[in-house]
Amino acid sequence: MSSNAASDRRLDLEHDLPVTSEDVEALRRLRAETPSWFSVDWRELDGLVTSDALDLRSLADDTWVPFSLD
Repeated sequence: MSSNAASDRRLDLEHDLPVTSEDVEALRRLRAETPSWFSVDWRELDGLVTSDALDLRSLADDTWVPFSLD
């Protein structure tokens, strides 16, 4: 899978979002404080998923309307 060059560049918080300087500071603080999903122990992630999770997931049926992204 690949993406275009425009989506690969980093988000410039000062110029790309219509936010205040306080919002930018809060986003930076949250980014620094929030651990990555990759650093979470597998046992913690396993604890988030209940044993009946697959049973609760919606399955496609005949009433769904097909769509296209074209």
